[in-house]
Amino acid sequence: MFRELLLWECLFLLVVSVSCTPPADPVQCSTKDSNCTVTNSYGMFPDRAICRAGNVAYPKTEQELVSVVSAATETKRKMKVVTQFSHSIPKLVCPDGQDGLLISTKYLNRVVKTDKAAMTMTVESGVTLRQLINEAAKVGLALPYAPYWWGLTIGGLLGTGAHGSSLWGKGSSVHDHVVEMRIVSPAGADEGKAKVTVLNETDKDLDAAKVSLGVLGVISQVTFKLEPMFKRSITYVTKDDKDLGDEAVTFGKLHEFADILWYPSQRKAVYRLDDRVSTNTSGNGLYDFTPFRSTPSLVLALTRSTEETQESLRDANGKCLNAKVIVSTLQTAAYGLTNNGLIFTGYPVIGFHNRLQSSGTCLDSPEDSLITACAWDSRIKGEFFHQTTFSISLSVVKSFIGDVQKLVAVEPRSLCGLELYNGILMRYVKASTAYLGKQEDAIDFDISYYRSKDPAAPRLYQDILEEIEQMALFKYGALPHWGKNRNVAFDGVIQKYKNNKEFLKVKNKYDPLGLFSSEWTDQILGLRNGVTVLKEGCALEGLCVCSEDVHCAPAKGYLCRPGKTFRHARVCTRAN
Repeated sequence: MFRELLLWECLFLLVVSVSCTPPADPVQCSTKDSNCTVTNSYGMFPDRAICRAGNVAYPKTEQELVSVVSAATETKRKMKVVTQFSHSIPKLVCPDGQDGLLISTKYLNRVVKTDKAAMTMTVESGVTLRQLINEAAKVGLALPYAPYWWGLTIGGLLGTGAHGSSLWGKGSSVHDHVVEMRIVSPAGADEGKAKVTVLNETDKDLDAAKVSLGVLGVISQVTFKLEPMFKRSITYVTKDDKDLGDEAVTFGKLHEFADILWYPSQRKAVYRLDDRVSTNTSGNGLYDFTPFRSTPSLVLALTRSTEETQESLRDANGKCLNAKVIVSTLQTAAYGLTNNGLIFTGYPVIGFHNRLQSSGTCLDSPEDSLITACAWDSRIKGEFFHQTTFSISLSVVKSFIGDVQKLVAVEPRSLCGLELYNGILMRYVKASTAYLGKQEDAIDFDISYYRSKDPAAPRLYQDILEEIEQMALFKYGALPHWGKNRNVAFDGVIQKYKNNKEFLKVKNKYDPLGLFSSEWTDQILGLRNGVTVLKEGCALEGLCVCSEDVHCAPAKGYLCRPGKTFRHARVCTRAN
């Protein structure tokens, strides 16, 4: 029965056009714009806390934004910026206490100026990635690299260092294609309590502002350097993963938009051969990534119930079987690629860059009373997962992959749960000049896996997943994605950035009172005690590194023990 349910989910996901209820506003207030709560699009922060704020403001112009910041600075009120969709998993949008001010960029969503000759485009920070891609295409321009999910705002993706996949040119981080930025930050009385700072490539402060975690102020406008529109050719090739360690090191240098999907329990790796081709090459391909399409809520509920049952029964075989069905179905459908916007007829898929670089059609959403939704919409019984995402230097990535393969050899079924979420996505990222950007050329490993509604419930093969996370962070010095991850990934993280002191100097210069900072940002920036939360079961949720038995919820039958392949790892594992 479980296999049939998952197969039905795959078939529904392959429907090309389904209406969908739009995502909820992340800010909800009991009275008009006051007494508010804020969350992320998944409806839950890593520590399951409820974040509250006194008010929310929705400025529509830079002038209104300056007035909002000025009024809050006058009363020394804490502020946090929140975006239209709020896709960051950590608590970056949470102000301290219950009286803070949320500043939404929802209506700062206009294209300000396009200079086709200079190949630049200036947008407000609430513009979505999808808007930017489409508006640039209208004038024959392209943002060369971008995240694969287009439901991100420009301010949000810059603040967290979001990226695509490439080692070519300036690399895949969107912030490395910024040439100018306008920031509204607190100021003294002589400047009206708020000021607009304009930064360009001649200003060193831009290296702090490009990836700022929102602690410098509010990004008002951003100017990008674009490129002439071009076409791409995409082919997916599936191989055995035995040589993945060697191939991963070189593959990103061979193809401009290369990435790899890794299914470790199936011992498979899917290589994306993705390169530019001449604009007169025939083809009008489209990328509409299957898991980013709207899905019937009933199907999502059945699928979630299936995985909950498998977890409760410790049914690893069931998960492995369902994972094979899902992966096979996605591969057959080319992961949502079509040769003409309608059907997939074979590789290569060739099309214009703007039609292939990003997707997210579950945001195309008239109200349908939640009959359909994005798979992770928290208002329905749908996907609920942890996400662990980190970058490992190319110089040591072969060893890390080998360590993961050793774990799979010990427990061959241990990572089938990842494959229910389409395996491990490996994207290439280049070293950046941004102070909080990537420090070396690296591969970013993006891993999603089951999260229980019960924070004290252990997951199937949880010890293996924790060991992978700890190996990456502590053995290989991985850098966490600022907008994803559980708390443990950010423990002591600021010390991994060689220019962390320069960033803190700029932070103090722009916001000396710390009005745009919070307990969370102070913790990850090393200004307060760390992000770990020590309580019974904290290691089950990634709130701490397992160090004593009490942290692993012994009442649930779990204890803290050394890892299997990395002797310094401490993982929660079954007592028996």
